[in-house]
Amino acid sequence: MADGVFKRLANIFSPSDSQTTNSQEPFYPTPDGKPISNHDVIQVKGLSPIKNWGHPLKDKNNPLLQLTQLASAAAGSYPLGVGGLWHGGVHFDSGTSSNLDKASVHCIADGEVVAYRVDSHAPMTTYQVNKLAVKKTFSRNFVLVRHVLEAPKIEGQSEIPPRLFFYSLYMHLQNWTYYQKASAIARPAFWPESEVYLVPDTAEDKYPASSEQRGLNVRNLPRQGKVFELLPRGAEITISGDGEYRKLESTPGPRYLQDPNAQGSLLGYVRADHLKAIGNGEYRVEKDLGVYVEASARSKIIGLKLPIGSQVVVSGEGDFRKLERVNQYIHFKSLHRVRKPLKLDDISVIDEPIPIKAGELIGHIGDYQDYAADRSEKKLHLEVFSDDDVEKFIKKCREWELNLPTTSKTWLKLVKGTAVVAHQDHFNAKRLPTFSAADAIIGADLLVPKSLLDSLPAAEKITVPAAEGRKACNWYRLHQLLNDANNTLLDGWVREEVGVTPWVSPWAWEGYKVITDYTAAPEFMASFLRSLKRFTDQQLQRYGPLADAGDGGPIKKRLYEIIDRDRDNKITAEEIQAAIRVPAHAQSISQLIICCESEWCYKPKKWDELDEMFGHGGSTPHINWLAEKERIIQLSWWDAVADKVGLPTDGKVHHFHPVGLAGWFSNVKKHPEIFINGVKTELRFLDLYDGSVIEESDFALAAATLGCEVEAIKAVAITETGSLGSYFTKAEDDKVATILFERHYFHQLTGGRFDDSDPDISSPVSGGYGLHSAQYGKMVRAYQLSASEALKSASWGRFQIMGRYFSNAGYSSVEDFVRDLNRSEKNHLKAFVSFIKFDAILSSAIVKKDWLKFALKYNGPGQKGYDRKMRDNYNALKGL
Repeated sequence: MADGVFKRLANIFSPSDSQTTNSQEPFYPTPDGKPISNHDVIQVKGLSPIKNWGHPLKDKNNPLLQLTQLASAAAGSYPLGVGGLWHGGVHFDSGTSSNLDKASVHCIADGEVVAYRVDSHAPMTTYQVNKLAVKKTFSRNFVLVRHVLEAPKIEGQSEIPPRLFFYSLYMHLQNWTYYQKASAIARPAFWPESEVYLVPDTAEDKYPASSEQRGLNVRNLPRQGKVFELLPRGAEITISGDGEYRKLESTPGPRYLQDPNAQGSLLGYVRADHLKAIGNGEYRVEKDLGVYVEASARSKIIGLKLPIGSQVVVSGEGDFRKLERVNQYIHFKSLHRVRKPLKLDDISVIDEPIPIKAGELIGHIGDYQDYAADRSEKKLHLEVFSDDDVEKFIKKCREWELNLPTTSKTWLKLVKGTAVVAHQDHFNAKRLPTFSAADAIIGADLLVPKSLLDSLPAAEKITVPAAEGRKACNWYRLHQLLNDANNTLLDGWVREEVGVTPWVSPWAWEGYKVITDYTAAPEFMASFLRSLKRFTDQQLQRYGPLADAGDGGPIKKRLYEIIDRDRDNKITAEEIQAAIRVPAHAQSISQLIICCESEWCYKPKKWDELDEMFGHGGSTPHINWLAEKERIIQLSWWDAVADKVGLPTDGKVHHFHPVGLAGWFSNVKKHPEIFINGVKTELRFLDLYDGSVIEESDFALAAATLGCEVEAIKAVAITETGSLGSYFTKAEDDKVATILFERHYFHQLTGGRFDDSDPDISSPVSGGYGLHSAQYGKMVRAYQLSASEALKSASWGRFQIMGRYFSNAGYSSVEDFVRDLNRSEKNHLKAFVSFIKFDAILSSAIVKKDWLKFALKYNGPGQKGYDRKMRDNYNALKGL
């Protein structure tokens, strides 16, 4: 829903054009999303915890700037809209961006799509403006995604980490007409594939050759056919058959033969003596075939002749037959399958939710026109809510975080009162910033993401090592991030004292506060109208108690603490927007988790209670308020979805600031760091190890799957990695999967193009392995030369499966394979089982314990006694 544009609020609604009143004309803003309460955790099969986060518009700015940019949203912010009502989400609109015409919306975190709506056309609301009926468009299209947030596992602990199910909602998306008019625009992958195919924008055929139009050639035969038509880019078609070229079914023949007055029919007649029957009512063209306007050889030929071999369908008898169809064929792999919504003009609740990853397409920003707006604008409403026990989850997280490694602490806490040294051009490692009485003082706590500090230019960070009588410290120059007591943004240097200045983990939920607020809509509205001095004395007497209740609600109280600059116990939209421009305040607001009733859960009483305040009654109907209530009904989706996906039917859930939450966890450390040649190196191609281990029950299940003995699997593992185990681990390093880099594989996969420049990592000859500790140094160098080929050139993990054979191990890419193996030791065993099952020789050999046959296949012809080692390890495990 929408809160309207603040500058227009004072005149948004009059009771009706025919009604007069002595008081100022009442108005209302359409609310736009509300928060909520608790519900039992939904057990969802197959939903994996979030690994990645993203921004809905793929904004790459730091998390603090992503928050402050929302200050310019035209229709209000979290948690109050510009019209004074509770607002459970954030808006991206003309205020936050000037270029949203074709803006695509992307999922903010890994999850699964559970419901969505796509209307054929944008619905309209009819308002009365200057005594005229005016239709204004809006969008009720949405996508609802379910996610599970899980704390990292703690190495050596079997306890399940705290987890939270939550939902992200993407509201006011584009309708089906938008995609039909712009067929080249990408469509969400969770829409099912239809029977329709698209000629893509990448199609480069031209026919005739002199034509400037591009598309796909249409041929007269499925093999070695001649071109006689061009389908332009964007054309949607249906096809049939198999093979490289498929039969075009959606048109009866080339466009130049199609009858403009009879859709699906062809023009013209053809000579019967140039045709040969081939069965099924079809004929093959024996000579180049002219199509005549009339059934006469003296008649004019239409366009080009049909080439020899063409297949046609005709009707009638005699020397000339009526042309009914010409078979056409098109290159199948050049087409794109068209995706269409499951259904139109209704809500689709998906029986088996469809996985979606962070950053994948949700849809495109739709059009929305508020009552007072002269034209529609692009608007996205984004919100996040959970029906779990959020307070319990956060409490468990804070306990859990105490045992997480220090590497999980990715936010530097700069506390209120920290000094900021004004910048001087001469500051450097030799001439450090120095504190003075003139230094500015931070007026509010601010948590600064490590990613922001790491990205500072070298000239804006100074590392001071520990020395006798001096502790180590780091200096950072921060621009427009910190504020003083007057909310003036500062530019200067702050000092982190290593080991003293606190770093916090996202799992500690530092600064987050859960609030329950059931302030009613009339109380919010009365508070808002009184702050604008819109009430007459008589109205103040009547609505004053409601306004007091609105001012005294938990949300307002917390906002007063954060942003009430003039301490008048009143909050205006301008104050909220001004506060959000200050990073510390924007962050504090984003840390509010508010339990309230969802506005998408329609309850007539909730909105009817505003009737009197807006001047609506039986004898004096407020036409526009009635129209707006009808729009609210159409926007509401909760009742149609709740039962089917496990949401509470009363609509009470907890709301999070969606951009704040995504930014909070996007700064979580994702990749392991190790020292290579004394330099700490982030291995961006690996995920962090989660601490899980292969347990006896895992071995037993794997053995049952393969039909072999547990000891046979363990014998292979011991032979491959022995005492090293599944992971390399050194002091101060994160754990990384055990690897062996094979230079001859890298040579093969890259065509030897790095043999001269880097012979130690690319050579036609195997060997030269070096120490175990040298393997990742080689891997990183090779990865910088040719990333995918480098990953394929090493054997990975407990069972030393070559990256080159990722598909045998059950993976769609080598990148997924190595990430998965590094994340969990259990995945080493899963990959091994898939690898063995893929190969009949290995499957048989491990069951029969034919170690020679197994080693020859698993390790290759030069297996160098691996068979004896496996046999000996197996015998030792069996006690033989």
